[in-house]
Amino acid sequence: MNTAHFAIGFTVWLLPLFCHAGPPPIRSASELDYPPFSIVREDNSAGGFSVELMQATVQAMGREVTFEVGPWAEIKQDLEAGHLEALPLVGRTPEREAFFDFTVPYISLFGAVFVRDNENRIKLPEDLGGIRIGVLQGDNAEEYVRREGITDRIVATRSYEDAFMKLSEGEIDAVVAQRLVGLTLIDKLGLDGIKTAIAPLPGLKQDFCFAVTEGNKELLALLNEGLSVIIANGTYEQLREKWLGILDREKNQKLLYFQVATGLMGAISLILFTLFVYQHWKEHRNLKINEEKFRTLFENMAQGAFYQRADGVLLDINRAGLELFGITHDQFLGRTSMDPQWKVICEDGSEIPGAQHPSMQALSTGKPVKGAILGVYNPQREDYVWLNVTAIPQFLPGENSPFQTFVTMHDISARIATEERLKQQATHDPLTGLYNRKALEERLTREIARCVRYNHRLSIFMLDIDHFKQINDQYGHQIGDTVLTNLTTLFERSVRKSDYAARYGGEEFVIVLSETTLDQAKDLAERLRQQIADHSIRLEDNEEIQLTISIGVATYPDHADSWKALLKAADMAMYAAKKAGRNQVKTPNNVSDPQG
Repeated sequence: MNTAHFAIGFTVWLLPLFCHAGPPPIRSASELDYPPFSIVREDNSAGGFSVELMQATVQAMGREVTFEVGPWAEIKQDLEAGHLEALPLVGRTPEREAFFDFTVPYISLFGAVFVRDNENRIKLPEDLGGIRIGVLQGDNAEEYVRREGITDRIVATRSYEDAFMKLSEGEIDAVVAQRLVGLTLIDKLGLDGIKTAIAPLPGLKQDFCFAVTEGNKELLALLNEGLSVIIANGTYEQLREKWLGILDREKNQKLLYFQVATGLMGAISLILFTLFVYQHWKEHRNLKINEEKFRTLFENMAQGAFYQRADGVLLDINRAGLELFGITHDQFLGRTSMDPQWKVICEDGSEIPGAQHPSMQALSTGKPVKGAILGVYNPQREDYVWLNVTAIPQFLPGENSPFQTFVTMHDISARIATEERLKQQATHDPLTGLYNRKALEERLTREIARCVRYNHRLSIFMLDIDHFKQINDQYGHQIGDTVLTNLTTLFERSVRKSDYAARYGGEEFVIVLSETTLDQAKDLAERLRQQIADHSIRLEDNEEIQLTISIGVATYPDHADSWKALLKAADMAMYAAKKAGRNQVKTPNNVSDPQG
């Protein structure tokens, strides 16, 4: 008996040591006011759907989690810096994938625009231009408003409660937020004078996930597995009903339970057998529910997504992914990245081989590929769709090589088009579409460097429209612009594909001829001069304008040792041509010859 007492006492003494041997709680945080996902209770502790969902997820895996409370911008920065390990409510966007890793999304929501009741002008996103819009600082709604260039009058607040109070008091004109968050806050604050103006807001559908510090694969796997457990055991549905009941408009279906009654003691074995069968049926049913919920989340992601097997075979894709690729489900399944039907290009237009697709890189290296920018030809649109792609390799327990990769794709075609338009505006003349002076000088710098490297020659034309001021004075500047654009078309038809033209200023143009000697350039210049002299521009009243041009030709290194000197030499030759009577070609070698 004494030995037994000693053993029991020794075990009790050791128990606290074993209890403290487990891993420390996961460090997380909740934002100040994003109801019903994140709220702050009266005791300053964190609460809300996402907070309780993470608690349940972590506890299902035998771990604990602690929550700080702070402004969204600060806790997001703390996660990025590694002071926190995970956050419960983060909208997955391409911008954030550069800093965080994400679980599968646990809910997708649409954004909305909220205004005061007396505001009746705002019905479409286009109506938001120029007005004061309130958003949560660092929130995906702020990223959306800035990314889409909706307005330059953005008021970023520390919390959405501040934003809605400013809207109610007339300090701002609208608030962009997730619809559920807005409805909950309006009800909580008792703001009767605010209404929903646009819902859903196109482009602001958000997949909410748990986020971890980039590279924390172990914690990411734990959270993903914990999510699947609480979805299977019904905890997710209980929390959703508790916090998000405002979204549900359909009555919940009740499960029908069968009661087994017997008055015979001899039926115990039958009851045990029935319970055994029921338990297996329940496990199978929960597995099916789990699969269906993940299928629903996968299919309704705002981003395109697909799975690819380790051997490169494509396994599954969601609806958004099919829309991006412009193909059907059957056309996708079973193909590989090596399929020649894929047309995938880099930003510079060069083709990306199948082995270098982001999904194949993730499979071959076992490392995530984030933020890859590529274009995929969409046969339905008959154009390329530009995508921001992230590929995450997935591993089976105990294995070092991935068995598949999960790929997400965000459509950035509008952003790429905007960037191309801005680039075009920065390097091209708005009237003629030719290179502008700044772009010409940058290209000439590279051309001269190439000539030095390969011992090539480079020739240029500096040309000017004769008596162009008289055309403007007689017909007006609009006809003058027509003359310039008409002349531009003649240039593009006359020069070789390897050559290019630029508008140097006013009615002066420069044409650059790569690997062209002076004699070759003079012949081309004379041919161009004659074509323009033989050409007339017909106006709307059938009146015709006859044009002539004066051309100065200079060649590197014959006449100059730099691009600046080359332009100056061609310019002097052009003015010599004008001084000699116009409608002729001159070179620096014959500027003193009055006959040209």
